[in-house]
Amino acid sequence: MHIGIAGPIATRDVRALLDAGGTPLPAGCEGAPLLATIIRELLRRGHRVSAFTLSSDLPLSDDARVVANGSAFSLHLVPARRRAWPPNGRRPGRIIDLYAFERRGLQAAIESVRPDVIHAHWAYEFAWAALRTGLPHLVTCHDSPIAVARFERDFRHGAYRWLRAAMAWHVLRNATRVTTVSPYMVEQLRALCRSPVQVVGNPISDRPQAAGPAARSARLRVLMVCNGWGTRKNGDAGLRAYALLRQRLPGVELHLYGRGTEQGGPAWHSWRALGMPGRACFHGAVSHDEVLDAMAAGSLMLHPALEESFGAVLAEAMSAGMPVVAGRHSGAVPWVVGDGGELVDVTRPEAMADAMLALLLDPAGARARAGRGRDRMRAWFSPSAVAVQYEREYEAVLAAARAGVAA
Repeated sequence: MHIGIAGPIATRDVRALLDAGGTPLPAGCEGAPLLATIIRELLRRGHRVSAFTLSSDLPLSDDARVVANGSAFSLHLVPARRRAWPPNGRRPGRIIDLYAFERRGLQAAIESVRPDVIHAHWAYEFAWAALRTGLPHLVTCHDSPIAVARFERDFRHGAYRWLRAAMAWHVLRNATRVTTVSPYMVEQLRALCRSPVQVVGNPISDRPQAAGPAARSARLRVLMVCNGWGTRKNGDAGLRAYALLRQRLPGVELHLYGRGTEQGGPAWHSWRALGMPGRACFHGAVSHDEVLDAMAAGSLMLHPALEESFGAVLAEAMSAGMPVVAGRHSGAVPWVVGDGGELVDVTRPEAMADAMLALLLDPAGARARAGRGRDRMRAWFSPSAVAVQYEREYEAVLAAARAGVAA
């Protein structure tokens, strides 16, 4: 089967699949390494895959698309505007016209290849472009557009998110087949979709499952991994929890990864403003492999987010054998974590600190938790388990297309 994958794909995450050698390529989109995991597994299973993504380091012209090829794989990079509201040269901010320039580029790239089925990830510009091609399609919705918008408190970001929610409403009303990543998300999306919504969890890379106790650092390291430092991620409460933990366990370190956690970024400024003691290391946005290496060496994952549609970071940490502390009422988090971690009220820093302290002072109990979490991830969210479910979805989409009916 020739499968198209449209979504945010970082070139460095799929570089090993390309024959480009040392040829410079556009950067693509960061933030969704799970798509590279899906692509690798589909290729391993004998499919041909064409991937379509955006890259803001390309010239803003209709003919600026870059194509890189590998064995049974091609990566199509389409230009994207950098700024959401201010003008981008002669073009308006991308949210002003609801990503129209980006959608046209993606649609043209997909139509130039015409895969048997186009699988679009997130219900925004990638999915809208996929629907416009008229090809048999599957849309996977990875977040709740309404929930995400509600967490934005300031007008500028709130307006952006509500306009994105309007894009998702259009996509989900017109998509003929939709999956999402957790039962929590089915409830969030049911009213927006005309077709039934199926659950297919996110695939977790096989790589962290190879990590074992021998890889752990002798130092106590708490990790926080997040993309963005807004209200929904609840990072400030996580910093306070670490500071409380540090008072009782002086040698523990905090390591932060992801967009917004760089030196001089929002997380760093929050830490400085709190004026709390402790060793906090701000790594920022690094490669997926670097995050997995950190998980292999870390002692515990703290995830204070107030809402998650799935929580891939938690699943990767559990797959790497890390115990986790996360939110009891944080969307899909309890479904993903199960009994592989400690679930607490993440609005209370002292509750997070107590849970971390209990795990760090009980290595045997923490290992038992981590073992249960790893087993859960292997059974539910391995690349092969997820690919089997997606193959069934693709076959259903194609069968409906052959019959001339909606999937």
